[in-house]
Amino acid sequence: MVLNKPDDYKKSLESPYGDEKPHTSAGLVGDPEARPKDVFAQLSDLDNGFQCLLDKVKQDMQASKDAMLFLRKRAAIEEEYGKQMVKLAQSMSDSFDKAHPRSGTYGDAWASFLKVHETIGEQRLRFASDVTEVADDLQLLVKDTEKGRKQVKDVGGKHEKQLADGDLTLEKCKQKYEMHSEEWERAILQKNNDPLHVPKKGLFKNNKTQAQLNKMEEEARIKATMADQNYRQQLQTTNASRQEYFQTHLPKILSSLKDVGDECCVALRYQLARYAYVYEQALTADGLALDNDDGLGLRSLTEKIDKDADLADFIKSYSSRGNSRTYNKNEIPYKEYSMSATALTVLNPNPVFGVDLNTLMDRDREEVPCILTKCAEAVETYGLNTVGIYRLSGVNNQIQKLRAAFDRDCRGVNLISEEYISDINNITSVLKLWFRELPDPLFPHSTYQHFLSAAKIEDERMRVLGLHTVINDLPDAHYATLKYLMGHLDKIQQHQRYNKMGTANLATIFGLTLMGNESGMNNNGSIDSQDSERLAETQWQVKVVQTILDNYRLIFEPDEQ
Repeated sequence: MVLNKPDDYKKSLESPYGDEKPHTSAGLVGDPEARPKDVFAQLSDLDNGFQCLLDKVKQDMQASKDAMLFLRKRAAIEEEYGKQMVKLAQSMSDSFDKAHPRSGTYGDAWASFLKVHETIGEQRLRFASDVTEVADDLQLLVKDTEKGRKQVKDVGGKHEKQLADGDLTLEKCKQKYEMHSEEWERAILQKNNDPLHVPKKGLFKNNKTQAQLNKMEEEARIKATMADQNYRQQLQTTNASRQEYFQTHLPKILSSLKDVGDECCVALRYQLARYAYVYEQALTADGLALDNDDGLGLRSLTEKIDKDADLADFIKSYSSRGNSRTYNKNEIPYKEYSMSATALTVLNPNPVFGVDLNTLMDRDREEVPCILTKCAEAVETYGLNTVGIYRLSGVNNQIQKLRAAFDRDCRGVNLISEEYISDINNITSVLKLWFRELPDPLFPHSTYQHFLSAAKIEDERMRVLGLHTVINDLPDAHYATLKYLMGHLDKIQQHQRYNKMGTANLATIFGLTLMGNESGMNNNGSIDSQDSERLAETQWQVKVVQTILDNYRLIFEPDEQ
């Protein structure tokens, strides 16, 4: 609807406002500190300024909708790309692991190569999720903008209709006023016998008397006066309504509509900047995955492939298979007959497994049992840097074979032979087995509660002092064995940088082994309430061993080598 401005209406000489001109709304619109005056002035000066701003907001809304559709399709493309990339990398990795379980440097590089692609796929999925969030926010922006535009449009349309209705009523009053004024004028001229306005009867003669003409002139004057009053009153009402519209309602409507448009533009720009940021992040993450300082980039991975080392590893793994063997070019050695355990007991009545420490000391004339010194020396020579030493178990048949060798002739066992040092875990497992099978544990049953009570002391200094006191009261065989074992484990934890076995890990492994757990079994071999309490006391058993290990030099005062 096209609206005229207040100054487009020219007032007649009869206007109650005289020569005064109505005010325009230019210069009164908006807050001068927050609104650009020139924009509102231009819109106010336009006949269709309100429609112009409506179209601009609609254009901004369509721009947001276009951006939303683009980002939603972009997110779908990135999501499909990421899913396919992750699926491809995982399937190729699984198939390669099944076909080449041990593939050397190429296998390691290829696995990392596929992992890089899986990482890129996961990063693309996160990027797709971020873009989807931006698209969702833009969709909400379009809805909110459309809702706000419609509300302002409805309010503006209501005021425009009221203004148009007032103009139409004014026009009707004006036409009525002009019509009655013209009739009054004609009656005045007839009354004064104006030859141009005197009606004739037939061709020659006026049939009205002077009294009738006076009455007609009086009636026409009254009607013209009433029409003039109505016209003036309606003109005043219409001009007041127009002034209120152009000075109050229109600025407020334009301000509200501009707020809607500004919010749409600012939010659109923010969401596009947000998309640009997440896009830059995604590209940066992909770049870091492809090439980084950790040596895990694609080019760095390919440089790690060593064909000669792969060939050597392949030959070694091939030779270790069950269906292949290495030819012995030396002479066939003599193979001693393996006697039964009963016969060996008769021949060698000095077993070490299941024998009390005091008995071993009295029998062998040694403070520290031979099996402990041999195993500890082998571990300290070949296994200090082995990851998971004492935590990983050996092969059961090799452990049993080594146990039989110690029971047959402890002093004659040569642990530095290739047969035994090929897997150091067999040696550590047989030593732990020996401790577990002691009739009376290294920490004797008689001192069990004393050790636990000392471990429960909160003050560290008093706890160490309490354990020191209990240890000093141990039998000689137990004391000597414990001192030697703790010295050996102290050497293990000194190399934890390589073997990953600190005092906490060692204490967890040796806690139950050294404290014993056999007294809680009833005659039926089931676990009774006493053993349940022992299991609940595991943390204190670990605390005992860890405190002794942490304070080994303070408790035992060893001679520094």
